[in-house]
Amino acid sequence: MDQEKLYALLAREMAGELTEKEAAALEQLLQQYPDASYIREVFAQNWAPAGKAYSPTQVEQLLEKHQQRMQNLPADTFYEEAPPKGRRWLLYSGIAAGFLLLFALGGYWRYTQRAKTTPVLSQLVTDKRMRSQVLLPDGTRVWLNAGSKLDYPQQFAAHQPREVTLEGEAFFVVTADAERPFRVHTKAFNVRVLGTSFNVRAYPQEDSAVASLVQGSVEVVLNDASSQVVSLKPNEKLTVPVHPQTAPTTENTAALTTPIIVYKTKLTTLRDSIIPETAWVQNKLAFKHLQLDKVVKMLEQWYGVEINFSDDRKKQLYFTGVFESESLEEVLNALETTLSFSWHKDAEGKIWIN
Repeated sequence: MDQEKLYALLAREMAGELTEKEAAALEQLLQQYPDASYIREVFAQNWAPAGKAYSPTQVEQLLEKHQQRMQNLPADTFYEEAPPKGRRWLLYSGIAAGFLLLFALGGYWRYTQRAKTTPVLSQLVTDKRMRSQVLLPDGTRVWLNAGSKLDYPQQFAAHQPREVTLEGEAFFVVTADAERPFRVHTKAFNVRVLGTSFNVRAYPQEDSAVASLVQGSVEVVLNDASSQVVSLKPNEKLTVPVHPQTAPTTENTAALTTPIIVYKTKLTTLRDSIIPETAWVQNKLAFKHLQLDKVVKMLEQWYGVEINFSDDRKKQLYFTGVFESESLEEVLNALETTLSFSWHKDAEGKIWIN
């Protein structure tokens, strides 16, 4: 109903028969339908070459020229009295129909303009036991670990940051572009970089997120109230504790605004110069002095299984190891040789650590 009233008032305005009360009502409606203001100006141009688009400044200039032409017309060009009722109805109907058409075309034009500026996103998803890689439009190479998801645009915009969103773990070799810094968004933090290679691990079910820099330099910006910025140098990693998302209460509001304590450490190597944080890119499963509950999470992603603890105390045990082609049973048997735990598979096929 409001749109119909808007068309009718615009038609009366073009016919020069708008009352002060109607003018006030028209302005209110134009605030509700901003596209109509643009169409109103275009309609006032009286003519426009087909297929030519005008900027707002050009529209104003054309409108001013049109008004000058109207002022220079002889006085008898205008009606000295209102046209007959039937002719007024036809005039209103014609103008309203014109506004309706232009309003629709204007809305479509604005929609297509927004579509041009909104990037089309692609998504790469890996299930458990799967690893994949993708070459981004700018030449950046990304390796995606098991159980991960990467959202990225099909085309990066010119003169704008290159932005992707990660859930899980990925290794990036970023193509340098000083005009368009590369940004990786996760729930725990954002990584800002120009050109480098680094690893990000940010699985939603884990209690920490880790950024590991191999080459170049990056800035890690925390997604908390502090927006803390931490710079990393080559062979450094940053571990950020991640707490479960809960609704704010009077008890935890203070905790939410308290800066998170983060941990910056050096990357270390295992045998054959293997870096545990990036070994998975070479299809190697590696960990160094890692708690067993975190090792188990890696095994679940790597082999696509579920592993349970019958004794929670075993979660705090620490292990170091490198595996490549071993089966899950072989890995568990190797860890079991430390005599710190045992494991078995129940009648339903579930794996338990005792």
